[in-house]
Amino acid sequence: VDKLNKPFGTPNDSNYSKQWGFNSTTAGIRADQAWDLGNGSGVVVAVLDTGFTDHSDLAANIIAGYDFIKDTTEANDGNGRDADAHDPGDWAPAGACEAGSAAENSSWHGTHVAGTVAAVTNNSKGVAGTAYGAKVMPVRVLGRCGGSSSDIADAIFWAAGGTVAGVPNNANPVEVINMS
Repeated sequence: VDKLNKPFGTPNDSNYSKQWGFNSTTAGIRADQAWDLGNGSGVVVAVLDTGFTDHSDLAANIIAGYDFIKDTTEANDGNGRDADAHDPGDWAPAGACEAGSAAENSSWHGTHVAGTVAAVTNNSKGVAGTAYGAKVMPVRVLGRCGGSSSDIADAIFWAAGGTVAGVPNNANPVEVINMS
């Protein structure tokens, strides 16, 4: 069919204009052009990071994940591995990460990445998600001072559908894993 095609992939989110990386012709990913072709619908992305915080621009696109941090001090949430992938903060007091290290505030990095991946879009608020039709499975692997290689390896294997001792099987194995 020979028809007139018009771009329609520009979202109405209040902070979209600040997301230069989505539409810059010199440095961006040109998401505004890709959105005319698809929005990630049907895709689940495991975000291996600090977990997530409850946020109205994410709630509809978050599915159950897991907290893979074994060490309770590193976890910063009072327990080890469990089904709660919420981010309690990755703050650290001075000297906690190494001798002489400065105190650190929480980064909330997992929530930021989850929003970049799949924030609810075209809702006249907040930001736009790169694949706003996708779902995010938060998998918590980073806490106070970072995360262990063994926790990260177990989380990758689990997110992809592998069995990890002591952890319930993942009901939604993923094909896309992000750990930025």
